[in-house]
Amino acid sequence: MGKNKNVKNDSLGKVECLIIFKCNCRCIMCSTGMQIDRSINSRDYCAVKPFEEVIKDIDRAKKMNARGVAFSGGEPNLRKDLILLIKYAKTIGLRHIEVQSNGRVYAYKKYCQRLVNGGVTHFVISLHSYIEEIHDKIMGAPGTFKQTTEGIRNLNSLGVKVNINIVLTKLNYSTLEEHVKFLMKNFDINEIRFTFVMLEGNTCDNPRAIVPHMSDVGPHICKGIDIAKDKASCFIYNMVPCLVPGCEKYINDMGQLDTLLIGPDFEASLDEERKGKKIKSKECEKCKYDKICYGIWKKYADLYGISELKSVK
Repeated sequence: MGKNKNVKNDSLGKVECLIIFKCNCRCIMCSTGMQIDRSINSRDYCAVKPFEEVIKDIDRAKKMNARGVAFSGGEPNLRKDLILLIKYAKTIGLRHIEVQSNGRVYAYKKYCQRLVNGGVTHFVISLHSYIEEIHDKIMGAPGTFKQTTEGIRNLNSLGVKVNINIVLTKLNYSTLEEHVKFLMKNFDINEIRFTFVMLEGNTCDNPRAIVPHMSDVGPHICKGIDIAKDKASCFIYNMVPCLVPGCEKYINDMGQLDTLLIGPDFEASLDEERKGKKIKSKECEKCKYDKICYGIWKKYADLYGISELKSVK
């Protein structure tokens, strides 16, 4: 595995480990869908990263003075040794131990208790719509909504506030405000991540059916933040400031601590990835955010162009 020299210790928020490429969902916009398909169809592909290798990644997080470690995939809760990895991260003193999940297995309260006791400090759960049919369609698996919402209730009953990730697609962005109201009314929420869908993995199969125009999504994100901001932290991912006027300070892509992403055969600074895979227009040169905004993803520009970009005076 090659070392990434662009990651500076003093700017590193966390190390995110892709520890498994297996999942109990088939999300229409999954960025690791190709690897998950490969794990199903190939006997030679190692879909579960060896335990010892993950331990080394956790040790690196400690040595680099990272704030913490995040376990993702695939669905990390499908690993039988996840509890051991969590306990190890806690033992060596990492303050932030995050599990990114679709939340289905949290319907089992005893398992939730094991994770809490093991040392998980941040549960990041994907819940993309308050409408059961839409959420299940996005996740590609029936019954997901009921299991995930039950899981959130179980964690709340254990005194844990959860972080919700909403990936915004053509299927759910127009009802975002109602979804945020549903979340705030029914659960104890610590944080909401408003994530514009990326053109990676499964999204590439039929992008125009999944990817909306960013300028259409922006106003709904701003209204969603207005509903949630007094009770939960809010973050925006994969958007630009000119399309979320008044909510620029919530954009995670500008000035945030970097994340070192470690996969089975690669590693990358997410900050450097953003710089290299984004594009800007001539309008951006006149924008007050020009020096800290990287623009829009090149793949999005290939799909819809760059005419939506505006300069903020």
